[in-house]
Amino acid sequence: MNYTDFHGKQISRLGFGMMRLPMDENGIIDYEKGQKMIDTALAKGITYIDTAYKYHDGESENFVGEALSRHPRDSYCLADKMPCWLCETADDLRKIFEDQLRKCKTDYFDFYLIHSLGEGDLEAVEKLQVVDYLSKEKAAGRIHHLGASFHCGPDFLRETLTKYGDCLEFIQLQLNYFDWENGNAKDVYKVAREFDKPIVVMEPIRGGMLANPLSEKACQILNSTGTGASYASYALRFANELPGVLCTLSGMSELSQLEENIEIFQGPTLSEAEKQAVDDAVKVLQADILVPCTGCNYCYECPQEIKIPDIFKLYNEAASKGFHYIWGSLSGQYNAITPNGKDCIGCGNCESHCPQKIKIIEKLKEIDNKYKELAEIGE
Repeated sequence: MNYTDFHGKQISRLGFGMMRLPMDENGIIDYEKGQKMIDTALAKGITYIDTAYKYHDGESENFVGEALSRHPRDSYCLADKMPCWLCETADDLRKIFEDQLRKCKTDYFDFYLIHSLGEGDLEAVEKLQVVDYLSKEKAAGRIHHLGASFHCGPDFLRETLTKYGDCLEFIQLQLNYFDWENGNAKDVYKVAREFDKPIVVMEPIRGGMLANPLSEKACQILNSTGTGASYASYALRFANELPGVLCTLSGMSELSQLEENIEIFQGPTLSEAEKQAVDDAVKVLQADILVPCTGCNYCYECPQEIKIPDIFKLYNEAASKGFHYIWGSLSGQYNAITPNGKDCIGCGNCESHCPQKIKIIEKLKEIDNKYKELAEIGE
């Protein structure tokens, strides 16, 4: 495993994200499989473990506490995050922080972040005096390094770092080769470098999209290099090789994914031919990926319990097939997801939490109408 030195800590270049842990048939974290993954990760040199208060409907931290309690506390670095959107008073910050320490069975967090900052969030951060509170916890030794994760544009990132850059030692950004040109990844990265902030990369394979590109032509382009590299390898190496990156997170659900990713981070860098293939594949993916959903599931608090990421994933796959699939009914697959787009009440709760700023209500209506059309023509 390769490492980055950060204030004397050896941070593995591959970090283990706790947002996509293995699940059992009831949709609950499979502790046995997850424990084996944690044990393997630490044994093979991963030192950065990342969780958050609302991952896995609030159960991720409980799993982390159980799984890591079998290992010496100084054998890993644990990162957690403060969900300011759940706080109405300053005391809520304290209650959540204490709860996180209890669930994670630890006395301190090596890395702690203000979670998912975006345009318009500074007012709440200032009203609740979030930075002041977390700085006090840092002074007390219960946070070793303070940072923030961002889903935003470059202007907001610059505004935040101008105001709080002295307090934020590192930042977490969504960086991947698809968003580099199609989104604002390149621009926010430049701001991070401007302020000399070490970067923890999230969504390097865009919620799995780049591990299984939804375009046969894009796959052919990547395969044409002849290196035999996996699709995930292209995406992970792209992020890892950016100057200033401290660690690249991967939310792994299977032991085989973990073992493959460990090998990737010990292997060769992208060749010039592979870099060109990535550039060419992006141009193809641009036309195929109609909903830029990463599957983060921040929209899970839908009062109608609509599985929004599942609908978007199904729609993107159908789009990549030209809305024609000879082996089954596309409209039948959609209608099997219940509730779905027709059940949306337009409350906006999902959109207020979407890091990608997707117009979810509008998109659900479009998708529902599309599948009605597909049903009428027998697709």
